[in-house]
Amino acid sequence: MPSIHVPSLSIVLTSVLAASIIGFLLKVYQERSRAIKLKKQGFAMPPHHPIFGHLLVLARVVSKIPKDAHPHYLPDRLRLAYPNMGPIFYLDAWPFITLTLVVASPATLAQITTEHVLPKFPAIKDFLYPLANGKDIVGMDGQEWKYWRSIFNPGFSASHLMTLVPDIVKETMVFCELLKHHARQQDIFRMKQLTDNLGMDVIGKVVLDSNLECQRKSSPMVNALRRQMRWMVFGGEGNPLQQYHPLRPFVHRYNTYQMDRYISPEVDARFEMHRNASTSEDKLASIARSKSVIDLALNAYLKQAPSANSSGAIDPLFKEIAINQMKLFLFSGHDTTSSTVCYILYLLSVHPDVLNRVRAEHNKVLGPDPSLAANQICEAPYLLNQLPYTTAALKESMRLFPAASTTRRGETSFTISDPRSGLHYPADPDMLIWLVSHACHRNPTFWPRANEFLPERWLAKEGEALYPKQGAWRPFELGPRACIGKELSLLELKIVLCSVARQFEISAAYEELDAEIGMKRKKTVKTIDGERAYQVGKGEPSAFLPCRVRELALSS
Repeated sequence: MPSIHVPSLSIVLTSVLAASIIGFLLKVYQERSRAIKLKKQGFAMPPHHPIFGHLLVLARVVSKIPKDAHPHYLPDRLRLAYPNMGPIFYLDAWPFITLTLVVASPATLAQITTEHVLPKFPAIKDFLYPLANGKDIVGMDGQEWKYWRSIFNPGFSASHLMTLVPDIVKETMVFCELLKHHARQQDIFRMKQLTDNLGMDVIGKVVLDSNLECQRKSSPMVNALRRQMRWMVFGGEGNPLQQYHPLRPFVHRYNTYQMDRYISPEVDARFEMHRNASTSEDKLASIARSKSVIDLALNAYLKQAPSANSSGAIDPLFKEIAINQMKLFLFSGHDTTSSTVCYILYLLSVHPDVLNRVRAEHNKVLGPDPSLAANQICEAPYLLNQLPYTTAALKESMRLFPAASTTRRGETSFTISDPRSGLHYPADPDMLIWLVSHACHRNPTFWPRANEFLPERWLAKEGEALYPKQGAWRPFELGPRACIGKELSLLELKIVLCSVARQFEISAAYEELDAEIGMKRKKTVKTIDGERAYQVGKGEPSAFLPCRVRELALSS
């Protein structure tokens, strides 16, 4: 009987390693060759190296800004370094991320979000998978997205949200009590931690009609959500191996269990409330009394699919999507608004002239006594629509510090035309199309005095120099896939400003914090364009915005 030769473990490992290296080098060659071909065809991009692509250029740019700066600073820094490149260009940064087409002008962005809506890039689905298990309206496309977006839209309509004003005011009053506590303590605190909890309490009430009370105590469900957020990766991190942490799947599974054990009974309870109503009139009245997103979504779903509850049990498909969508709402609905609250409070603190105008407007519309503002807003929510300068300050804050960018996937034979050069940029299916609001918002071609905080631009008349260019303001993106929570965010921000602006004097405490933790090394880059509160992480201010607060004497 012939003997069978079994290769040794070292030979097997060597073969696997060799195959991996060969595959890696082949991918390098393919990516660099594709970028070189595009460059030869005249398409815009930074100086390209045949081996390193744009990694050397990006390394130089990154070395001049803080290491923890948000990635959406990079396109604008490249614009400053290569001013003739324009607002649409390719980036070859493999292996960190696939070939990318950066898009940062109103005309080109409109082609992707309004004229021809490109699907979401797969990496965003992978990023959100630990939260939504692939069952969410962000990751959906086509008819599936249209259907489920219509199911959840009613809960975020402007008219419906106005009925939730008393609930938002109630949570904001807790936030004010915490500010008073820090004023009495005279301590340095991280504003983002407070606004995170405020945002979570608000979105919990809006989507689930739940009193999470994050501002007052710890919540196992919220703790699990935040742990999950810390372990989520997009795939373009500085360390490509970060997404392959061996514990990641187990952490995700445990956190999902913790979140679902809270949200699932909430969804069941809403269904039972609806099912137990004996008549259609009772059902409508029952839904009307409960104003959460999940209730309105259930109502919309059963109207479109009345047979879904014919068995007397909640439809499994609806429940699965509802649970996962609620987690996504809790994630995105608190985090981005929380950062924006930080930035508007910070910008008002360093622009006292703007703060004085905001306070004067609040005195005029809400009366001179700030202690009465909360009751007035609850009794007459329409007053929030009579604050044009406050709204202008909020919009200007979101222009300078948009909370997020958007990524899309190209399509076969689809191109994006550049009005500046007349070129048609290929946007292939395996390309990442990066829609960078920050770069659009900071470009002086579209915004006169682009880096200045000027709420007046939002009060300018058409034809005036500061009048905003159509389609240039995109913190929530535009088109049918714009953020579903835009109206809620603006409403919450107005209520916070009306409650805080006249009662507190808030000041950043970066210098004190730096001295406290010993950050005095001359070589440490701590600012971007002189701005210490630059964006990091998921769009929040650096160091979570260390602050001091002083309570102001109320005037009658």
